[in-house]
Amino acid sequence: MLEVPFEGGCQCGAVRYRCKAPPFVSYTCHCLACQCLTSSAFATCIQVPAEAFSLLRGTPSSRDRTADSGNQITTSFCGSCCSALCSANSARPRLRSVYVGTLDRAAEVEVDAHIWTKRRLPWVLLPDGHRVFLEAGDWRPDYAADPSRLEQ
Repeated sequence: MLEVPFEGGCQCGAVRYRCKAPPFVSYTCHCLACQCLTSSAFATCIQVPAEAFSLLRGTPSSRDRTADSGNQITTSFCGSCCSALCSANSARPRLRSVYVGTLDRAAEVEVDAHIWTKRRLPWVLLPDGHRVFLEAGDWRPDYAADPSRLEQ
């Protein structure tokens, strides 16, 4: 379990962040956009309250894209080394999705869900007992304590 507060940053160290709240959910996304973003088979993320996420050093660059859902996704990344740090979804402005690979203590994250598995590469095996969604995940159980986080 990821202990709070936790910190992370980009590969070159120019951008650092801290989060002062535990993640609501941790998941692996197999969509084509995440495959391209990570130059890999998937992206692993945690969702945290936006107000608990803060920059400690540096100012990330950002890129906007329109998701298949029509939502605007803003990805923040280091302008020097290009490490993707987090993203914001226009449909859920009170959340940030932090890319687990940028965490100082990434091994403490316990992933239990996989989304957009209809785009999963055939050689990626999903662990037994994990929640599996063909498309977007249903996070309502994860946000039971604060369901308003899932609203615009």
